[in-house]
Amino acid sequence: KTVLEGANYKEATWKDQACVRTSQIHWREDQSVTWLERHMEMTQGFILVGKNPGLFVLGEPTHDRQDLDEKHRALPDPATTKAYILPPGNGIIIKKGTWHDFPVSCGPPVSAFILNTEEVVEALASMPAAAPMNHGDCFKLRLSDHWDFTMKFPDPRPFVQKLGLVPSPVAQPLMGPEGYGAGMRREEVSPGWGGGSRVLVVPVVNVEVFTPGCGGPAIQPHLQSVPELANKGWRDYGNRRGLQRLSQMFKELGIP
Repeated sequence: KTVLEGANYKEATWKDQACVRTSQIHWREDQSVTWLERHMEMTQGFILVGKNPGLFVLGEPTHDRQDLDEKHRALPDPATTKAYILPPGNGIIIKKGTWHDFPVSCGPPVSAFILNTEEVVEALASMPAAAPMNHGDCFKLRLSDHWDFTMKFPDPRPFVQKLGLVPSPVAQPLMGPEGYGAGMRREEVSPGWGGGSRVLVVPVVNVEVFTPGCGGPAIQPHLQSVPELANKGWRDYGNRRGLQRLSQMFKELGIP
């Protein structure tokens, strides 16, 4: 007999049977690691399908480490937690107790098959919102509840571009939900702000924002390159230094 239906890979286990689900992960601007979880009764698996790579944050198991006390066996070890790039078309199976986060996009959307047990899937589905968990073979921590620092991984886009894992250049979306930059939002002025004046002069500052990796503005089209040094330097100087100089000038002139 050459085919053994239902035979398990000897280094892996999903209890009675594996539950395979699909997921598509899109780019996020935040490179912080907010959550880490582990499973003690299965070896979770991830298979990337399509043409795009994914990033995985993985921490070595701590539950059986003899050099840790009971409290720290229930926490990830930052010293052994790292980010790994998985090329498209590849998969991983993680050991029981391995700390991990959900896969992360390296720029383009990444699709994955995720090998769970039905117990874990049902436990995650029972949560109305992301929160710490300790049931259904899912032990999940919010890292800010235990650490006074934030774990981050480097922006993976330059790395995967350099290795040729994605087309060059990687198109990057505008930062922030409103396109004004990370942490920036539009605020309308309140009624009556002009104090009853009949004539108002409002300085309007043109802040240039362009999507990185998608070509430069017409000011220097002949200097476009990868990386885009001329155009990026031109607009970065305006946004970082020019705005500061304008702000200082408005203060000196008493312009609110």
